[in-house]
Parts: sequence; C-alpha cells; structure tokens
Amino acid sequence: MIGRLALAAVWLLLWRGAVSAEVVEFVGGDRVEGTLKEATPAAVIVEVAGQSIRFETGKVRAIYFRSPVPTPSPGTTTPAPTQAPAATAPAQSPVAAPAAPPAPPATSAAPSTSAAPALSLLQSLRSAVANGIGLREYEAQVSYLTPLVTLYVAASPPPPGAEAIRDAMRYYVLAESAWENQGILSRTVWLKRDEALARCAAYESFAREMQDKGEAYYAERMRSYLEISDGVIPVLWSCAADRIAEAEKLTVAAKP
Repeated sequence: MIGRLALAAVWLLLWRGAVSAEVVEFVGGDRVEGTLKEATPAAVIVEVAGQSIRFETGKVRAIYFRSPVPTPSPGTTTPAPTQAPAATAPAQSPVAAPAAPPAPPATSAAPSTSAAPALSLLQSLRSAVANGIGLREYEAQVSYLTPLVTLYVAASPPPPGAEAIRDAMRYYVLAESAWENQGILSRTVWLKRDEALARCAAYESFAREMQDKGEAYYAERMRSYLEISDGVIPVLWSCAADRIAEAEKLTVAAKP
C-alpha cells in the first residue's frame, strides 16, 4: 500500500510536472507502463493506451518514475540518431502450428462498459488464432496483451465478465507455454497445471480421452506440469474463445 508520505511525494511531483510515471507495480507483482493522472488516499488513476483506469490505492505497491526528455533550446540542432545495423536472428527449428479452432460468430452489439478494452484485445487475439498464427507472432501477442488485460480486469470496480476475461487470458498463456514446450520426437507437450483448467469442460473431456489412450498421450510425471497430446493447444484456444463469448454476453447485459 502506498503510505501517506509516498502519496505526498507523488502529489508534489505531479504538481511540479518534474517527472512522468513509467511503471505502476501492483501488489500481486503485475506491472504496467502508463501515465499517472491522479493519486489520492482512495485511488490511483493511470492512463494506458488512451484509457484512464482507476485502481484502489491498496492494490498499488509502487510507482516508478522516469525523468522527462529535455526540450532543446531554440536554435539547437538535435543530431539524428545513427541507425544500428539490423541484427540477424538465429535460425529457429520449425515448429508445427496447431490447428486453429473455427472462428466464433461475431457479436452484433459492441460493449460500452469498462470491460470493452480488455475484450477488444482478446477478440483481436481470438481472430489471429482463428486465421492462423506462427509461434513467434503468438508469443509476441500474448506477451503484449497479458499485462494490459490484467490491468483492465484489476480495475475498481471490476468490469462485467472480469473472471471470464481473466480465464481467457490464462488459457492463451497456457497454450503459449505448451506450444513452446512441444516434444521433438513425440506429439506431446508439457502443460502447466492450473486451476483454471477445471473450469473448461472441453479440456476436461480431452484430458480424459488422452488418459484412456495411455501414457503416450497423457502422463503425470511432475508436480507442476503434465505431459499431454499436443492436440491440447487448440482445445485451450477453444476454452479461451468460450470464455470470451461469455464475457461478451455479460458485458452487453450490463449495458444501461
């Protein structure tokens, strides 16, 4: 929790315009880059991607600042940066892309509540998966979206469908980890254990089917991971799509 002295320092910095917020860290360890708009004993308001999000002060652990870029004096010529030579990426072993689930039907009503930004981000990822996506691009999108979605669902009060939105993002993260840990010789992946898996009927059904096929398709050899057929990746994507659809309905139902 931000103490009174820390808040006083934040107010002073904002009033003087000496610095701008760079990173806001939450109690759970999540971080997000943004611009601090307001800090009071009750709430912290952060602007991210043009959206102002309000958080209870008790949820914020720390706010890290950076010095503003100095404005050049009149008549001063700023030298153009020297362009660095493009780095050559190391060759990557080809990884087979899992078959994407069919795209769900588009919703006719556009959500207008605070959940809309998070849903929009997840809907874009759902579309990318349905249209076919490579591992590296998928990793980049998941890495970019995860902290933003976490930020939106942590808002106070939580938006409609927050739990469904959170689960959808977790399924996408689990699919990313599984895809990265795909077997070279076998058609299996290491899947991280997560309590969200129990909330997806499609995964539960798939896991039972793989267990019935034997250890070549399902094996529990580690405390934090299990080995399962790589067919689980599109199943996880389907779990995410189902939770997004649920969040869409809850968001539309909450419209005034």
